[in-house]
Amino acid sequence: MVDTPAEAALTLKLEMLEVLRQLNRAEMEQTDVVGVEPETLRFEISRGRLPQITVDQVRLALRVLVANGYARELTDAEYAWSLGRTVGDRFAITTEGKEFLVRETGKAGRID
Repeated sequence: MVDTPAEAALTLKLEMLEVLRQLNRAEMEQTDVVGVEPETLRFEISRGRLPQITVDQVRLALRVLVANGYARELTDAEYAWSLGRTVGDRFAITTEGKEFLVRETGKAGRID
């Protein structure tokens, strides 16, 4: 079954909100590396509200978030001691992204 444009837009918005929740959570946990890789975002999101989400869907949500200033891309390689490896392209939430997340989740409840 093919989604209507309105259904596709709603799905993308839900995916974007989940990505922002995970980026916000990662920032609050203050790990040894700033930002989260798309594959890690997909794993974390799939454990919760969107178990069927793919890396491609996460990447699309990230592209839209970056284009709107709600997330930023970090491309510098950095060693993550907690992971025991170097991480490359990753993403972090911006102040505007936090404001958007609060505004949108304020309608539906608290930020998890």
